[in-house]
Amino acid sequence: MKIFSGSSSQELTNQICVILNKEQKRFSSMGIVEQEIIPGKLKIDKFSDGEILPLFQESVRDEDVFFVQTTNSSDNIMETLLVIDAAKRSGCKSFTLVAPFQAYSRQDKTDHLRSSIGSKVLADVLTTAGMTRVMTIDLHASAIQGFYNVPVIHLNGNKIFIDYIKEHQIEDLTIVAPDQGAVKRASDFCKAFPESTFAMINKKRIKPNEIHSMELVGDVTGRNVVIVDDMADTLGTMCKAAELLMEKGAKSVRAIATHGILSGKAYTNLESSVLTELLVSDSIPAKLLWPMPKLKVISCDNIIARSIWGLVNKKSIHELNSI
Repeated sequence: MKIFSGSSSQELTNQICVILNKEQKRFSSMGIVEQEIIPGKLKIDKFSDGEILPLFQESVRDEDVFFVQTTNSSDNIMETLLVIDAAKRSGCKSFTLVAPFQAYSRQDKTDHLRSSIGSKVLADVLTTAGMTRVMTIDLHASAIQGFYNVPVIHLNGNKIFIDYIKEHQIEDLTIVAPDQGAVKRASDFCKAFPESTFAMINKKRIKPNEIHSMELVGDVTGRNVVIVDDMADTLGTMCKAAELLMEKGAKSVRAIATHGILSGKAYTNLESSVLTELLVSDSIPAKLLWPMPKLKVISCDNIIARSIWGLVNKKSIHELNSI
């Protein structure tokens, strides 16, 4: 096995290797530790016009290659495709794309006349390039797994945040799904907190990032609310949902989003919101322009590293995802 990092996920890859070495040491028989796992040598060159040229600086022949890259930009997607091609042409045995955040997952169906299905297009080009399998966290719609003709290891992002909420021992806890699409994710989160209650928000959307109206289904009076979603983009909708919950009598409102896209006016919206805090993972590197006391980043390194370890050692990954 060899693990490499793309341009977007170098720090996360380093953290994953640290955990893999701990796992290796813990399971090595008779105290004999195998060779240390470190990020492989991969150089990403760019021509002056921005054209990308990946160069493996060590052999990957007959190796199981793991490439960690969040695909949150067109450049990252193109870089990933070229790295897959370079690895396959260099004779690797298998190529696993570890994409903590897989882009275009909001485009899983044609919501509008004559629109694209971006997640299907991305699945096709990655598979055509030679990807053997993909490991990702919280696809916007789990049905997207069916777009891939290779195995998809779909990790449960709820596992990243449960310990944090438990450590804070929040009483009178209510888990809220911010829309119909998040009901399964939020109800799954509830399993870790048997004494919590559940509510949801029914929202009507005019177009992307713009909501017409929302209404609360359930009671949050006197409750400490945690909104559970898969991604936080501009935070306009999230902040409006928090205001609605406070108006309905909530004591406090926190939000959890596996993928902190945080585009547009997201940071300003968060700073001026009634949210106590927003928890996101580092599936997308946060670009903090100034100190953000309301933003808490929790690493997804552990769930990825343990899944890679389980995959390499033929252990059950399902157990790692169960709550």
